[in-house]
Amino acid sequence: METVISALIVVAILVLAILGLTQYSLNSQAQLADASRVMQERIGAQARTGLTAVSATAAFSGNQVYVTVQNTGNTKFADFNQWDVILHYTDANSVDQAKWYAYSTQWSQQITEIVEPNIFNPGEQMVITVNVTPTIKTGTTNVATVTTPNGITASTIFTH
Repeated sequence: METVISALIVVAILVLAILGLTQYSLNSQAQLADASRVMQERIGAQARTGLTAVSATAAFSGNQVYVTVQNTGNTKFADFNQWDVILHYTDANSVDQAKWYAYSTQWSQQITEIVEPNIFNPGEQMVITVNVTPTIKTGTTNVATVTTPNGITASTIFTH
């Protein structure tokens, strides 16, 4: 009789352990499936996004850079505070600078509107005006890079 009770307890513990492991395995598989779905959505969004750097020029004083980009994909953009604008340039003191500029305080955009105001639609061009400090040295070759929130970049070289 004592061995039967012991055997029942052992069997109950084994059943509970198996159920727990099964639940853990199912939860892990669900998390993997969700992560895979999110990754596929991100890859799809990147495939539909196209950004081309048309030109970049520096103001005569070297305190502003004008970068023109064109939306060559199928994705609309309105969240410019999530964009990255990076300049790699030589400043007036001949020091190499690689700086990230924050939207609205250090750079702004103006879109050549075709359809919707303040939305960067496919086929439209946008001029990004970057306020540069310290100023860019005359006679230097520099790089401007613009990155969208989903990771698509466009770079161009400009001289001042």
